[in-house]
Amino acid sequence: MPDSQHETLVLTSQAQREADRLAEAAGASSEVLMESAGRSAAKVILERADFKRPLVVAGRGGNGGDALVVARHLFESGADVTVLALCRPEDLSPTTALMARRLEEVAPGRLRFLAKDLGPLEERLAECDGVIDGLFGSGLDRPLAGREAEAIQLINRAGRETVSLDLPSGLPSDQGAPLGEAVEADLTIAMEFLKPAHLFFPARSFCGEIEVARVAYPAEVLEHLVPLARVLTQAGAAALLPGRRPDGYKGTFGHVLVVAGSRGMSGAAILCARGALRVGAGLVTIACPASIQPIVATALPEALTVGLPEEDGHVGPDAAAALEPTLDAASVLAIGPGLGRSQAASELVGALLERSNVPLVLDADALFALASHRDCLTRVAGRAVLTPHPGEMARLVDRSIDEIDADRIETARRFAQEHGVVLLLKGRPTAIGWPDGEVFLNETGNTGLAKGGSGDVLTGLIAGLLANGASPADAAALGAYVHGATADLLAREIPERSMLPSDLVEALPLALAEIER
Repeated sequence: MPDSQHETLVLTSQAQREADRLAEAAGASSEVLMESAGRSAAKVILERADFKRPLVVAGRGGNGGDALVVARHLFESGADVTVLALCRPEDLSPTTALMARRLEEVAPGRLRFLAKDLGPLEERLAECDGVIDGLFGSGLDRPLAGREAEAIQLINRAGRETVSLDLPSGLPSDQGAPLGEAVEADLTIAMEFLKPAHLFFPARSFCGEIEVARVAYPAEVLEHLVPLARVLTQAGAAALLPGRRPDGYKGTFGHVLVVAGSRGMSGAAILCARGALRVGAGLVTIACPASIQPIVATALPEALTVGLPEEDGHVGPDAAAALEPTLDAASVLAIGPGLGRSQAASELVGALLERSNVPLVLDADALFALASHRDCLTRVAGRAVLTPHPGEMARLVDRSIDEIDADRIETARRFAQEHGVVLLLKGRPTAIGWPDGEVFLNETGNTGLAKGGSGDVLTGLIAGLLANGASPADAAALGAYVHGATADLLAREIPERSMLPSDLVEALPLALAEIER
């Protein structure tokens, strides 16, 4: 059964309706769920926003009902609440009408219905100190027009801090592209489940910060749901961090062999190795062309180095044979950052995949080489993590980048299932496919990661977690979370545009400490 503390399910609108149907069958009526959702959302608002005169804007359906419950709880907490329902009383759904009556009992005269004229909405927007948007939820599948679109325009133009319930009104639940007018929220409170629109751009940019409010779905309902994907929470990330034996020594925590770098690309090998060390690997050896070995050794005295035979600054044809003694000592391989795309590099990658029996991470130029050694995927099934960006993924599966980006979840799912590997497809959001068909989406991170070298740090993170004993699936999901969470931590202090991959490495200890706490 999914643990809501450790992961959040991502559901389509159809799956959401199925969850509600199953809950009803299990004895949790729409009234119970609405009360639970509104109460949880009100708690978030009271914790996150200092609204003294909030304006609650409600629709006729379930989202409006949630908003009415929120209004009642805010009023009972001392807020001077005004509620405008943009419909006639007789238009309310049965459960929403019940919540309207309960609000009227507690706060008489606070609810007003606007069937036609939006003038009172404009007036109240000018007087309030915050807006709670409960017009439309996850069931919307059409662009808004007429007075509905006008109401959203008024909310956006008012410039008040805005909290949307479940989804910003106007966003379609199941896609990343808005259909038309949509509320621009500062905070979106998702009700128990995330939807694709919470995670995929450009819809994601309308949501502001996102917080999940727990709803009283029976445990057996959560157990039977088939989510589109899952999202790791901070508690889940903490649970996945490998333990540290108090009597452990360097051999206890694994030996990562980083096969990377070439002339002009020594930084890729260094960043990868630093990521592995920072996340807890006991030993790291960097195997690189002999001419850059002094650079690498000087930059990272904590790592061992092996100089490989080379041709013009890149690994040469004899590199695989030279690596044999080191390969036997390694417990994890990280291959590819800055390695180059020569024929010799491709042959080295093929030889390593054929020869190794340990967990491994394939990134960058190793993925380029893999396109010529796809038969090796069978050899590494069950122990490999692949970390392509959309361009590298397009080459692996002979599809366009646009096709990859339009179908990120299923692309990751299919490739992982077909080849028995873990596939981490970089981007926003990163999609991590597991061999069993599960997909995790990572929501941490920001544009500070959009710099050359950030992916090298991620490769090292995943390799270091593997060395500490994490499974390939857990190492990929956790590595992506930690990578992004470190960037988010840095963004509290420095602009995203100024962030460097080396900053990530330096901030990793602080991010890991925050996750563990």
